[in-house]
Amino acid sequence: MKFLLSSLLALATLNTWAQNPAKITIKSAENTDYTYSLTLERPRFHETLGVGLSETEFEPVGTFDLSQQKEGTATVPISEPALVRLVRTPKNAATNTNPGGVRNESRTYLLYLIPNDDLTINVGNANELAFTGDHADRQVFLQNYFLDNHYQYLPAFSFNPRQIDNAAIVKQSDSLARLRTQQYEVFKAAHPADEAFDTFVNATTQVEGYLMQGIVKDREIRKNKAVKLTPEQRKELNAITLNNFKLFPDAALASAAYRNELKKWVMIPVTEKYSLEADPAALSPEAVAEVYQSSAEKLSGYPKQQEYLLTYWLNYASTALPSTQTARSLLTDFEKRYPGAAVNGYFSKLISAKEKLAQGSMAPDFTLLNKDSSAVSLSSLRGKPLAVAFAFNLKQHEPALKLLENAKGDSILFVYVSATPGIPFGTWKQYVEQRPNALHLYATDEQIEKLKESYAIEPRFPFMVIDSNGRIVNRWIPQDFPDNKALQAGLRQAK
Repeated sequence: MKFLLSSLLALATLNTWAQNPAKITIKSAENTDYTYSLTLERPRFHETLGVGLSETEFEPVGTFDLSQQKEGTATVPISEPALVRLVRTPKNAATNTNPGGVRNESRTYLLYLIPNDDLTINVGNANELAFTGDHADRQVFLQNYFLDNHYQYLPAFSFNPRQIDNAAIVKQSDSLARLRTQQYEVFKAAHPADEAFDTFVNATTQVEGYLMQGIVKDREIRKNKAVKLTPEQRKELNAITLNNFKLFPDAALASAAYRNELKKWVMIPVTEKYSLEADPAALSPEAVAEVYQSSAEKLSGYPKQQEYLLTYWLNYASTALPSTQTARSLLTDFEKRYPGAAVNGYFSKLISAKEKLAQGSMAPDFTLLNKDSSAVSLSSLRGKPLAVAFAFNLKQHEPALKLLENAKGDSILFVYVSATPGIPFGTWKQYVEQRPNALHLYATDEQIEKLKESYAIEPRFPFMVIDSNGRIVNRWIPQDFPDNKALQAGLRQAK
């Protein structure tokens, strides 16, 4: 009976939160030449136009130009505790004499909100912030003891990027961690307990402390040079994470530093087992399957973190591995664990699309506009091998591929397909540089989505080679410059 009552109370709390978003009001006593913007940050996988699956959602919830208005209110759509980033940006652009002006005067503040919160932020004459309303005390604590991320502490710690020995910043980082811990004990004694806030503070404090050790040790090992680490040196760096990371409750996912270290903590033993020290991100199919299973086992008592990491590794298998065998196997397991997950349909379509793009299969046709607004179909280009580059920003890949264009002459046609969402046709064509062996094609946002379905486009594998008959030679060519061996091999093979 006691368990049933507590469960009903918890359910009632969730329902109340779901129906009552938080509210933030920003006020300024007098006009100030700054803009304040609010962005809700949620650690959840979601489909992003033109990119694929993103692991963190950033939702703009309000922008206030305090030079034009003295007050503004934003509604924050949350159903559980969440972080909101408040970014202060000066309206005056950086000048040539002070190119860093905007950057130096900008600042990001972390806000912690729960559903139903009604928070007011008063901006003073010197842009100092005063908080009133629900849980204002938490915002004051974050403002006093937390910056946006641990890298922002480096200037305050007198970090010298040209200096090899920066061991002094580790002591300062340790001092900050002790100060946070001491002051948080004082804070908790004076305020009601909040498990999610407590977890965020403790997880971030613990992780950021040893991350500074990693920064210093990496610079010390490399001696400020861009050199490849030996297996022993990489193991020494990995040991910092393995020896210091510890699991916190699921609410720790709100901390970006914690999320990143969580992935490393699970991945490092697998990369060391498979001798992937040179590039631990380039996992083999066997390594991906093992790190997926390891995540499931290590996080069995942490359901949200387990789902988060299993989604991450399934996404890795679906996008970073040319073969679909591992991704298909992991998806079968994932669907059994999470039959109602919103990402299931996305992965199923992505993997099915990849399975249709095997070597020798006909390249799916599409029709896009060229610079002069003429419609050009892929099938109309048969008769000459094609090097297709999906560009995720303006003029992407072109500087590096120009050398290949010149080397191949008119034996290969280089086709640059714009896969950048939100770019108007008129803007895109201003950046098109016409060349004898290059063709530029424009895709609307709707067409980009269709290209994702038919070609499983994503930034890690932006290149494809098609032979003169319209058959795929290699769809899964990575972005690997200055010497892209996979692309060169595909071009040699194409006829």
